[in-house]
Amino acid sequence: MPALQLSAPLVLPTVLLACVMVTQTACTPEQATTNRGEVTEGAVKGPEAVVAPRSARASDKPADVQRAWYFPATASEYAKMVEPELGVPPRIDLSEAVEIPVYLDGVQVYGNRRRACDNPSFLGKDTVSGSTLQRHEGRTADGTQLPDVVWVSFARNSTRDPANLIGSVQMIGYHRKTGATAFFESCDQIKPWVTLDEGTLRMRGVMPWIDDPAGFDRAFVPPQASRPQCVQCHQADPFITNDFINAAKMPGTNENVVPILDEGSPFYVIGGENWDMRTVHIPDNRCLECHRVGLSTMSMFMENGWDPNAHMPPKDPGSLAADAAQLLKVLRDGPASVEGAHWVVPPAKGRPAESVGDDYPHKARFNSPKPASKRKDK
Repeated sequence: MPALQLSAPLVLPTVLLACVMVTQTACTPEQATTNRGEVTEGAVKGPEAVVAPRSARASDKPADVQRAWYFPATASEYAKMVEPELGVPPRIDLSEAVEIPVYLDGVQVYGNRRRACDNPSFLGKDTVSGSTLQRHEGRTADGTQLPDVVWVSFARNSTRDPANLIGSVQMIGYHRKTGATAFFESCDQIKPWVTLDEGTLRMRGVMPWIDDPAGFDRAFVPPQASRPQCVQCHQADPFITNDFINAAKMPGTNENVVPILDEGSPFYVIGGENWDMRTVHIPDNRCLECHRVGLSTMSMFMENGWDPNAHMPPKDPGSLAADAAQLLKVLRDGPASVEGAHWVVPPAKGRPAESVGDDYPHKARFNSPKPASKRKDK
């Protein structure tokens, strides 16, 4: 069935990487340290700094359960914070990445296709050629390989007018055994570092790395308290996949660039220990046999025109419509509306998955039912 953040080679609508649901505005080095909320009084500045949400709306938490998020103020400080578990972020050279092809009737096409293509993103944005993906091996600062760590970088082209480049470059680091995850995202104004090939709009350029902390902080930001939790979209696991993302293959193979995880994959966010990590479990629901399902993510893509029963399961679309209906009922009415349905948080740090109830302390609004009158995903 239609799971959004996926775990099996399924056919889904999405796009990859940190906090994908909103477009970030241009930022300056000064904004990179001030736009993510206020440092809690008495907290230490640096990798251990505690960033407090500015408001319930910004943090996507009801006012009575707001809690600090443990992200430092800058990307370079966050890189130091995640290094013990994930090593160092990759150097990103877009010319070494894999271009994500956009197809129309099986033929690769270029330019802004909106939804007029075989593999649209269904993100609420146009589908534009020239985006790239790259998988990077985990490494320590001295170059030692970390075989259990993978990083994925995603350069997303959102340009409508080639004369005015708009896009972003994002990174996710993931530890396959512990579930440790880190999210980095650039500003939209990436023109100092990124250019577009004429005609195809393929993205090119080299992003600043951690050996240039000032440049790295100008180019990237860690998760910000002034924006939604990254797990509002990246609910089921760190990587979102779909026809658009899965069109990018490892060179010389038919293997997707973005790793495919499953329902048992561990997952937690370094610094986001207070984020809402819940997904729903329903006994005997066949949609959940291969992967977890992020209901908020599912809703987002349905609002943008994706029909789960037209895509899932991939070899027999629509055959699990009854199972999909259970998930949609939970999405709209909450777990109590379906017999046996309950919230679970994924395994992490060697701990198994855990069922949680109403006393779960990290509830966020994106996991709360909405009245039918306010839903757009009918």
